[in-house]
Amino acid sequence: MRRSKIAAVLLAGVAATAVALTGTSVHAASVADDPSLLHRQARSDAELRQQVELQLKAAPGGVQTSRNEISYDNGRFVVTYALPGQVAVAAGTADCPSAWYCFYDGKNFGYPRGKLHDCGRQDLATYGWSDRTTSVHNNTNWQVAFIEHDDLGDPAYGHQFDYSLWSSSPHAGWSYVGDVNNNRADHVELFC
Repeated sequence: MRRSKIAAVLLAGVAATAVALTGTSVHAASVADDPSLLHRQARSDAELRQQVELQLKAAPGGVQTSRNEISYDNGRFVVTYALPGQVAVAAGTADCPSAWYCFYDGKNFGYPRGKLHDCGRQDLATYGWSDRTTSVHNNTNWQVAFIEHDDLGDPAYGHQFDYSLWSSSPHAGWSYVGDVNNNRADHVELFC
């Protein structure tokens, strides 16, 4: 699924949940008015709260660990949303912590940002991050492969036809993965 389809599915789920919980679609309408909310910097604290809420609906099982971060699997994967007005995000500077590899939803390392540090293959869909990588920063000592899942339309094939889109060298960053690879990574693999 591409970004617009993911946003539509998420927003429909949020709307249905809001109606079921409150009996009204007022909250759902405010979220549905801005389908790009998951893919841009929040303009207010209210939008930041909505981003966190949508992320947790897209990938249940996370725990909000700060105002703008959600942690999965005891810190194995962390999603960070930009704080409203955060200047560093606008500057387009790669900011992946040492020993982590990060993928950004926007060009020039624009937030939101997902980060991992585990070796081996990881399924980004588990964390609601499939097809959401536009720029990357590998701040590890190992190579990272970004992989597209392809089961040829038949889930019985599993991962048999998955293929590597690109690889990132240790301590390297790409401010844009290119038109061909943009928003296509479904898995990552850290070779350590």
